[in-house]
Amino acid sequence: MIASLNGILSLIGKSEIVLEVNGVGYLLNVSSKLIASLDGIGSKLTLFTDMQIKDDKIVMYGFSSYKDQNIFKLLQTVQGVGPRAALSILSTLNVEEIILAITSADKAMISRADGIGPKVAGRITTELVEKVLNFNNSISNNFIGNNLPNIIEEKLNLNKDDNLTDLSVEVEDIISALVNLGYSRSDVFSVVMKIKNDTSLETYKNFTVSKIVPIALKRLSGSIE
Repeated sequence: MIASLNGILSLIGKSEIVLEVNGVGYLLNVSSKLIASLDGIGSKLTLFTDMQIKDDKIVMYGFSSYKDQNIFKLLQTVQGVGPRAALSILSTLNVEEIILAITSADKAMISRADGIGPKVAGRITTELVEKVLNFNNSISNNFIGNNLPNIIEEKLNLNKDDNLTDLSVEVEDIISALVNLGYSRSDVFSVVMKIKNDTSLETYKNFTVSKIVPIALKRLSGSIE
C-alpha cells in the first residue's frame, strides 16, 4: 500500500493531478481545495494517498494532510458515501468544518457538497458523531480554537442522566431559537456549547432561552460581553 508520495507536480486537471516520482507519473484524484492550494507545475509536492482497487482499476486519491486522508476514509464508513462523495465533501468543507457539522447535526452544512442529499447528510451526522471523537483524539492537529474536543464531549454527553449537568432540553431550545433567527446550526451549536462550558453549576438554573439567547447573539455577531 502506498501511503504517501513525494515528487514534482507535472499536471493539474479539474479534479486530478499527476505527481512525478522518480520518473513515474502517478494520477491522483484530489479535492478542489487541494488544487486551489497548489503552487503550480514543476513545484515539489508531498501528498498522503489512499489507493483503492475496484474491478480492473486501481484508483489513487491524494491529500495534503494526514487528517484529510483519514476523514476521507471515515466518511466512507457511512452507507451511500463512496470515494467520489467523500472527495466532494472535502472539496466543500475542511476537516474542522466537517467535524463541527457532524457534532452539531448540521445536515444542511454537509449537503452543500455536490451530490450529497439530505438523506445521506443525515446518515453522516448520525452515524459518525461518536467516531469523530476517536478521530479527534487520534489525530494530533490544531482544531478550531482548541475548543472542538470539548464541544464533541458536550455533544456526546448531552443526554447523560446527570441532574447537575443535563441541559439537553434547554440546549436544544436555545439552538432552535437561534437557528430560527437565521443562523446556521453549526455556528449556533459551537457558541452555545462554549457558553455552557463557561457556565458554573451554581448558575445552571439560569441557563434558559431568555437568558442565553442574548449572550449567544452577541458572540455570533462578534460583540464582546
